[in-house]
Amino acid sequence: MKIKKILPAFLMIACFAVADTPVSWQDLRSNIDSWMKSPVSLLLTDQEKDVYKKLKTPEEKMQFIKIFWARRDPILRTRENEFKEEFYRRVEYANKNFAEGENPGWSTARGRVYILFGPPSREEKRAVPESSRPALLWVYDKIPSNAIPKNEALMFVFRELKYVLLPPNPDPGDVFADEQRRMDSAFRYQSIPSVVQTAFVDAAKTYVIDEKKDYKELLFSVNSTEKFGIAQIRFDVRIEPGNPPRVVVKMNAEDAPVYDDGQKVFAEFYFRQQLKKGETVVAKNEHTESFSWDSKTYAGMKEISVELPVLEASAGEYELWVLVQDRISNVSEERKFPIQYR
Repeated sequence: MKIKKILPAFLMIACFAVADTPVSWQDLRSNIDSWMKSPVSLLLTDQEKDVYKKLKTPEEKMQFIKIFWARRDPILRTRENEFKEEFYRRVEYANKNFAEGENPGWSTARGRVYILFGPPSREEKRAVPESSRPALLWVYDKIPSNAIPKNEALMFVFRELKYVLLPPNPDPGDVFADEQRRMDSAFRYQSIPSVVQTAFVDAAKTYVIDEKKDYKELLFSVNSTEKFGIAQIRFDVRIEPGNPPRVVVKMNAEDAPVYDDGQKVFAEFYFRQQLKKGETVVAKNEHTESFSWDSKTYAGMKEISVELPVLEASAGEYELWVLVQDRISNVSEERKFPIQYR
């Protein structure tokens, strides 16, 4: 797992990464809940949809999202997930070029074909009687499904203010497919023929590269009292001379707990400081911060450094107790450090 943070004036990060606008805990919950309705819905298998329905907490759902992308990561030796980057590149292209009215490009017939099958090998335009726009022919040399014949041209025609996809031609002698095509053609307002929907399902399955990464451990944690995922929060503290001294919490980006929804990386943390002389608490403070990061920015980060608000005290030697808590999983870690006030 990993972490990302963006404390208002206190954040310093290796590689000079710049943080996005912080999100509230309520926004984070909302983003998690809307994830299933986002473009990733095109990739979800039936089994994954069933698993997600059983999840209850934001932590469980974030763990699901992490596993979801890990199963589709083609090159494990890199921190980037090349498949995820290509997927969102296609989504961005679809939204820019295939939007229809109020419908975002990724949800349209052309958008879904482009995202799941990729760019066509060849494109043509043909005039169609009684249509204000030309028909679009997309030819694919290879489609990750046997439901559509090789080199079959997919034809989009403009009907009722949107492009719809006509049923592909069946293979010669395929009586069932021929009948299915006639049935699909009868549905005038259908955007995606059933045979192409079948090909979509096949394509989504082929993008799962590592079947060994499954959701069994996550589902076990849902049905028990065992917490899944985060065991502890690893951090260190740097104390810089001053009056009063400055306290900086440092975390390795690869070890810190963050949650990835595919496009953004989220985290919410609670910090508490206690300055002690023996058993007496001389001074203390606490605060909570939420963070939202661009996935590419996060992938390049190595260390996260957070300068904490100062604690005022008279000259002397003290013990500084620092607690860091991940608000999503409620896992926390507290450490003690000697500190000198002059």
